[in-house]
Amino acid sequence: MSSNIPRLRKGVVGTIEAVAQEIAAMAPACDTVAFITSAAAFAFVLTPLAFLLAMVTMFIEVNTLYHLSKRHASAGGYYGYVATAFGPFPAIITGLMYPVYQVASTAAIPVYVAGIVLPGVLKYFWGIILPGWIWIAFILIFILVPIFLAIIGIRPQMKYIRYAALTEVAFLAITSLIIILKAPDNSINVFNPFAWNSVYGQNFGPLGGPIAGLGLGMIFGLTSFIGYGGSAPLGEEVKSSKAITKALMLGVTIVGVVLTEVSYALTVGWGTNNMVSFASCEIPGIIVYANFLGIVGGLLLALFAFNSAFSDSVAMQSNAGRVYFAMGRDGILPKFFAYVHEKWVTPSKSLLFIGTASSIMAIGAGFIIGYFSGVSPIQMLTLPATSSQIYNALSNAFDYLTTIALVGFIVAHFINNTAVMTLFYKLKEKHTGINKIIHPFMHYFLPAVATIIFAFVLYESIIPPVFPVTQAVATGGAVLIFSIFYAYWIKIKKPTAYKNAGMSVNIVKEEQEQTQKV
Repeated sequence: MSSNIPRLRKGVVGTIEAVAQEIAAMAPACDTVAFITSAAAFAFVLTPLAFLLAMVTMFIEVNTLYHLSKRHASAGGYYGYVATAFGPFPAIITGLMYPVYQVASTAAIPVYVAGIVLPGVLKYFWGIILPGWIWIAFILIFILVPIFLAIIGIRPQMKYIRYAALTEVAFLAITSLIIILKAPDNSINVFNPFAWNSVYGQNFGPLGGPIAGLGLGMIFGLTSFIGYGGSAPLGEEVKSSKAITKALMLGVTIVGVVLTEVSYALTVGWGTNNMVSFASCEIPGIIVYANFLGIVGGLLLALFAFNSAFSDSVAMQSNAGRVYFAMGRDGILPKFFAYVHEKWVTPSKSLLFIGTASSIMAIGAGFIIGYFSGVSPIQMLTLPATSSQIYNALSNAFDYLTTIALVGFIVAHFINNTAVMTLFYKLKEKHTGINKIIHPFMHYFLPAVATIIFAFVLYESIIPPVFPVTQAVATGGAVLIFSIFYAYWIKIKKPTAYKNAGMSVNIVKEEQEQTQKV
């Protein structure tokens, strides 16, 4: 490898830090107060099932990233994985779509946590009513302060994330178990989509039935895992590339189990027959915690959610910035993105771009989706922050941004799954004994199953049309079309960069070469 290629600092991230990056990027406390509430607006009592199926899907997806991460590690993450296994054209598309869903998710979470949850907490516990415009200031704080932490270096970022993420999942696991043990409404039927027609039939009807409602709920179940694979762009900075493989497996296991547990706890804690009111409440999760664990429990969940939003923003922007850095280094994006800060050894210009894009997307969505939700820009600034109009506008903006993230997420994982199948087809490996059965199961069947589940969720987000979910899919589709045309443009105008896309740095290959020399 050329010594002139811009590189990030090697050996500063261990396995625990990589796992913490995975957890922080998935932000389970944010999911508790935001994604579970949004899922309940469509899945109602089936919300735990939506999260269980999302967890199973991501368990299957672990297989895909496990095999790809064993062959590539760099700041490019998925971009490098696909380049190694599948080729430059799908790699460029993946490289463009991956940051899109990272940026959209980074924008979405502050919209909900800072714009809805924080004013709701202040009103619920202390009767403080904030002005409507405060959501803008809060959103900027939750995006721009974390980007500064990501810029000043990976060491302080990892130190903060390590303790914040691990404490967060421990808190959620313990407290949700206490709620489950105390709740009088425990029922295995929350995992049966056909058991609730008498209670929720009229609510599922406009959505297309309970299966359609479950599919729409899974939008937020799956997007709560956005950030999974968050350790992949740390490939150049880990002590060993194997740390990424371990982190991918441990991260989704920990977060998946905890989120399924929490979604069940909130459903039975609120009441299985009352999930319509759960979905229309600003802070239902915090209220459940306050009811079962006292005011301290409610406030602690709120504090963990705010901290989770902060650490998520650090992790997500850090990941997206590193992918753009890798693409800039390869010549796929302008060289502006390949800049490495001399003192902090971070892709500071890429990170600043991500922070700016996230801020514009979050605030723009608030006003635009608010307008189409019947709330004028003036009202978005002057109405009380806890008014039903502001809540409805920002809740819809969150759903819109989250679904854009879903489109990018699904496209990236569609390509990853195809990359695994393509890789092992090209290898033409011969297997005997039990491996003759395991090989097609791991390398073809499981990636295909994950792709089918993603396709089902994407279908349910389009048919029947539901505002603002369908509009968000159209927006994500437009970005995908741009990415395809951009990849063609690179192929024609920059053939050398196209040929080397995602391949300029591969830590796995470098480690193998060093081992052979020894």
